[in-house]
Amino acid sequence: MTDQEQQEHIKKYSDRHRFWESQALNQLGYSINLFTTLGIALLTYLFKIRENYGEIKIDCNQPIDWAVTFYVLSLIASVITVILGLISVTSRLYDIRITRHLIWTRKRAMKNSKWFLPEGFIDLTKSSKIGNYIKTLTIKIQWIETEHLESKEVLKLKFNDLRKQAKLLGKLTWRSHKLQLLTMFLSILFYGLT
Repeated sequence: MTDQEQQEHIKKYSDRHRFWESQALNQLGYSINLFTTLGIALLTYLFKIRENYGEIKIDCNQPIDWAVTFYVLSLIASVITVILGLISVTSRLYDIRITRHLIWTRKRAMKNSKWFLPEGFIDLTKSSKIGNYIKTLTIKIQWIETEHLESKEVLKLKFNDLRKQAKLLGKLTWRSHKLQLLTMFLSILFYGLT
């Protein structure tokens, strides 16, 4: 195989990778939205049929009413499904926003100073995903401004912090969506047991 043929194959594989990466992100968004909507629909349905179940009493001297117990568990699982869907959507939006900013920063650094910014592995073993998510929602994100492009050390530090934050948000998106699927399944199972 010649170098020319090798470069053509690499370009073709890169194009395929870009296409399937786009498909995966679109499907993730669709799946999150679908299960959030199903969670809301199930929650609405459960509230609508509330009168079919007896009064909810917590009394240690009474036998357990399993129909009501499973109804309440289904209701709780549905609420958790919706909450996890909202966490998935917002963390994904922040991840996309930060990633877009990182690409802008790479472009500016290359254009202004011909600097390559880090692309390697990011160690997340000491990072809290939930803590990072709360931090992102409650504290203003430390964006890289034009004046930060002057100092390579400051730029690399801020850049790596944003990369870490984006990666943590991406992981949180996937984890919360997986939990969303599990709670949706449990909600339907508990309702089926009523």
